[in-house]
Amino acid sequence: MRVVKKYFVLFFCIMLAVNASAQAKSTDYLKAALEATNQKQYSRAVALCDAAILLNNTNSVAYFHRGYNKILMKDYQGAITDFTVCLDLSPDNIRAYLYRAYSNQKAGNSWSATQDYNSARRIDALETFAFMAGNIFRSSLGN
Repeated sequence: MRVVKKYFVLFFCIMLAVNASAQAKSTDYLKAALEATNQKQYSRAVALCDAAILLNNTNSVAYFHRGYNKILMKDYQGAITDFTVCLDLSPDNIRAYLYRAYSNQKAGNSWSATQDYNSARRIDALETFAFMAGNIFRSSLGN
């Protein structure tokens, strides 16, 4: 019985180490994705986020960042999907509501955009107003 307990403890320690290793690699992919975005390599950033998600599919930041890059690539439906998963994992993420609202707006889903802006407003009205005002200003410049 004592030998079985030793093997169980050893197995548990190995599983912890493997999980920690996968977590570290997931964050490494995410850091590389952030750098790719800064270099305007959006497709590469999406691929790096895909790799991070494969290693840790509960990392809401990876879904958010992938969605953000999909916006930059004008893949609004893909962005909506990623921000939805991000919100499932992190329901109070105001930025995910705001960018999903923006994606819905760009995709022509006015009602869904309004619902997301209202959800964001309930979290932080001032940040929501600033985001919306910034988008209005940018669109008036033609961006």
